[in-house]
Amino acid sequence: MTDHSKYSSSKNSLKMDLLISLFFGLLVAITRIPFISKYLYEWDSVNFALALENYNIAIHQPQPPGYILYVALGRVVNTVFHDANLSLIFLGILFSILTVILLYFLAKQIFSRNVGIISSILLIFSPIFWFYGEIATIYPGEAFLAILIAFTSYQVLRGNQKFFYLSALILGLAGGFRQDLIIFMFPLWLFCLFYGDNGYKQILKAFIVMVASVLLWLIPTIMLANGMGPYLSASQHFSGSFQTSSVLFGAPLSNHLLLDGMLFSWLILGLGFLGALFLIIFLFKMRKTIINRKILKNFNFIFLALWILPAFLFQVLIPLSKPGYILVYLSALILILGYIIQTFSNDISPKFKDISPKFNISAKSMCIIIILILYIFINSVYFFYPYNLNEETTWETQISNMNYSQKITLGIDLSFMYNNEKRVINDQNMDLHIKNIMDISNFNPNTTQIVIRDIIREDQGFSWRKAMYYLPEYDIYYLFDSENSQLKSAKMKDNVSFSYGKMHLGSGVEGNNLEIPIKPSTTKMVWIMDDKSQFYKELESQIEIKTIKLPNGLNIYYSDVENITMPLKVGEFIFKPMISQN
Repeated sequence: MTDHSKYSSSKNSLKMDLLISLFFGLLVAITRIPFISKYLYEWDSVNFALALENYNIAIHQPQPPGYILYVALGRVVNTVFHDANLSLIFLGILFSILTVILLYFLAKQIFSRNVGIISSILLIFSPIFWFYGEIATIYPGEAFLAILIAFTSYQVLRGNQKFFYLSALILGLAGGFRQDLIIFMFPLWLFCLFYGDNGYKQILKAFIVMVASVLLWLIPTIMLANGMGPYLSASQHFSGSFQTSSVLFGAPLSNHLLLDGMLFSWLILGLGFLGALFLIIFLFKMRKTIINRKILKNFNFIFLALWILPAFLFQVLIPLSKPGYILVYLSALILILGYIIQTFSNDISPKFKDISPKFNISAKSMCIIIILILYIFINSVYFFYPYNLNEETTWETQISNMNYSQKITLGIDLSFMYNNEKRVINDQNMDLHIKNIMDISNFNPNTTQIVIRDIIREDQGFSWRKAMYYLPEYDIYYLFDSENSQLKSAKMKDNVSFSYGKMHLGSGVEGNNLEIPIKPSTTKMVWIMDDKSQFYKELESQIEIKTIKLPNGLNIYYSDVENITMPLKVGEFIFKPMISQN
C-alpha cells in the first residue's frame, strides 16, 4: 500500500470514528435528557448541592472524603444553570457520553471496531448506567475516570510513551473526584507501567507525577477541613458503616450475604438480563480455557482482570449499599460482553446465510443486529414499565415492623428496581410532601416545625437532607435512636442524637434526654414517622396525631401544638414549648 493510500485509509477511519462518536453522544443525550430527575435524588446528592454553595466537609457538604475536584467542576457548571440539580445531572450526562465514546475506542484497540460499537451500545442501554445518567450523582463521573485511567494505561501497555506520564497524572487527579479510584485502579496502572520496557528511573518519575497530582487536590482538601485531624475525624463514619455490612467488621453473616446477593443482582442489571445470560453461557463454555494457566500470559486478559477484580473483591468482602459503585468496572464487563456477542455471532451466523442477502447485509451482521435489538428492547421495557413496587409502605416502615410481604417487596426493590419509574416516584413523593407541608403551615414556615424519623430509603424518601434543602425556611429535625438506626451502626450508640437544619445550614447534638424547642410561633408539628414504631405510640398517648394519606400509600402526620404548655417526652427526646418573651 502506498503512503497516499495509507493516509487516505487513516483519514477515512478517523472520519468514521468521529461519526460513530457523534452518534453515540446523541444517543446518550436523547435517552437521558427527557427523563431527568426534577429533584435531587438522594442524600448524597443534597450534600453535593450544598457543597456548591459552601464547601465544608465537617458538616458533610459534601460527605468525606471531600470530592473537591467534582465539587469545583460542579461550581463551574452551576454558573451556567444556577440550579444544583441540573448542574449535577448535566455533569452525569456529559460523563456518560464521554464514557461511552472512550469505551468504543478502547474496545476497538483491544478487539475490533465491531466490538467497540457493540460494547458502546450495550453500555448506553445498560439499566444501571442508564438510571444513574438521569439523576444528580457522582457515579457516571467515576465510570468515566475509571475508563480514562484504563485507556491511558493501555496506551502505555502498548508502548506509547506519550501516555506514560499522562496516565500517572490522570490516576492521581481522579482521586480528587473519588479517592477509591486510586486504590482500585492502581494495580492496573502499575501492571501497564512494568509490562512495557520502561526503566526504573522512568517509572520512579511516573510515581512522582502521580503523587504530585494527588497533592494538588489533597492539600487544599485538608486545608479547607481545617487540618489533618478534623479531616480524619470527619472521615470516621466509613468504618462505622462497615459494621452493618461486612463480617470482617463484626456484621452478622446474614447481613453480609444479603448485601452480596444485592451486589450480584446489580451486576445482572448492569449487564442487562440478556447480557448476563450471554456471560454465564460463555463462562460455562470457556471454563477450561479460563482456568488454564496459559491465559495468564495474555496481557489483554490480565489488563481486564486487574480493572475488574480489585473493586469487585472489595465489594464482595466489604459490601456497599448502592449499585452506583459497580460503575467503576462496569465498562470492563460490558467490553467483555461485546466480545462475547461478537464471538457468538460468528458461531451462529451460518444459520442466517440464506436470509441475510435479502436485507443486503452479512449473516454475521444480521445476527449482531438481532441480538442488539433484543437487548435494547428487553432493557427498555424493564426501564420504562411503570412498576408499582416503590409505592408501598416500605418507604418509612422499619424492617423490624414489616410483615413478610413487605420485606420481600423491599428486597426486590433494593435489588432489582433501578429504572425510570423509581425516579418518577421519587419526584412525585417530593412534590406530595412539599405541597402538603406548605398547606399545613399555610405557607408560613414560622408556624410549623418538621420532625423526621425512620427513613429506610435515604435515596428516595423525604429525608432530613432533602427536606432541609427544599424547605430551607422551616425548622427541620432529624431524630436518631436505636429504634430507627437498624442499618446504621455508626449511629447506634447509647446516646440519642438529632440533626437540625435551616437555611441550608445543619448542625447536630448528641446526648441523653435531648430537648427540642417548640417555638412560641409554632402552631403545627409535622411528623414523618413509622406509625408502627414505639415513637409513634408514645407520641400518640400524649397528643392528637392527624393523618394526611398520600396517593402513593404514604402518610404525613401532624399535630396542633398551639395550646401545648407541658413538654412532650417521647423516648429520650423532650419537645419543650418555649415561653414567648413578649
